[in-house]
Amino acid sequence: MKKEEKIKVLSDLIEINTVDQNEKKIAMYIAKLFKKYGIKSVINELAPNRATLVAEIGIKKSKKILGISGHADTVAVGDINNWTYDPFKPTIIGDKLYGRGSSDMKSGLAAQVICFIELVEENKLPTGTLRFLMTNNEENGAAGAQTLTAHGYSKDLDALVISEPTGGNVVYAHCGSLNYRIKSYGKTWHSSAPQNGINAITNLIAFVERESLMFSQFKSDPILGDLAHSITKFEGGHQINSIPEYAELSGNIRPTSTAPNQAIIDILTHTVKELNQQNSGHLELEIIHDFYPVVTDPSNQLITQLTSLSTANFSKKAELQVIHGATDASDFVKANPKLPVAIFGPDAWENAHQVDEFTTISSYLNTIKVLKQLTHEFFQ
Repeated sequence: MKKEEKIKVLSDLIEINTVDQNEKKIAMYIAKLFKKYGIKSVINELAPNRATLVAEIGIKKSKKILGISGHADTVAVGDINNWTYDPFKPTIIGDKLYGRGSSDMKSGLAAQVICFIELVEENKLPTGTLRFLMTNNEENGAAGAQTLTAHGYSKDLDALVISEPTGGNVVYAHCGSLNYRIKSYGKTWHSSAPQNGINAITNLIAFVERESLMFSQFKSDPILGDLAHSITKFEGGHQINSIPEYAELSGNIRPTSTAPNQAIIDILTHTVKELNQQNSGHLELEIIHDFYPVVTDPSNQLITQLTSLSTANFSKKAELQVIHGATDASDFVKANPKLPVAIFGPDAWENAHQVDEFTTISSYLNTIKVLKQLTHEFFQ
């Protein structure tokens, strides 16, 4: 494909508003583009206008399967008046291409799509299988990755590349992400006689007081560091002169290899049970998201190949990095715990979720080159 065609593909994806919606439109766009080059794909509709897409190429002389994956949804725009350029009308200024999702992660997704197309165009199909997995809902629950995992698309992978924005650096490990909610049920009463009610807020505060020391037994992970945990949302009460009968809080925890998801859930469950035995009222625990940590040995073939190829194509030494965000890989590894995973893509993580989000065209084009070269090296 010509440079202008590659930029148009990325621009077309950005123009489709996928703020937690409309990923089916992206899937249909990619499927149509793939069909033009004789690439078969399957769209899996999960809800109205929400979908994933799967495609494969390769001559299958090797049994190895390399997965490449990206999500089609984006975070919200916020106050559009704060944007210099319309977030859904891609604007190119020099080497920068502005628009919502340009960094996170439609540039990475488009790079994977074009990698597929150019391998077919150039008749340089991999000797094994290259599997493309487009997900939806990554920013708000990862329903797409969960569904693809449930259907077995990650179970037989030998390695996986997620093209989140890394500026050409290679991320070999990231924390998990566990979101939970504590619901507190009490008994309403007039505030003039609080002894006759059960204050749902008071019972919730008892949990808050425990939370700060709840995970102190976990050791620091040698790669991912200390367990991060925060209570991030607290709501309760409707009226100033009534004892609240309901309150809730939500929290986020970043699991590591030394503080695994199930151990964290067990502690939360035990704490709620203990508080229910000690206090009037009733607390309930709800696990909202349960994403696993992802750690790959930096000496793994996938990591070393990507690092070398990125260094050659980005004209700078690719750094090996660890991040504390989570990706769709957190779900894919549930069916394939030893799956080597690399997070690698164009510019730049610090631009993600920001006003005037942008990627650089040069890093986008370089990502395509690296993915194509990786495809050949991986199966050798």
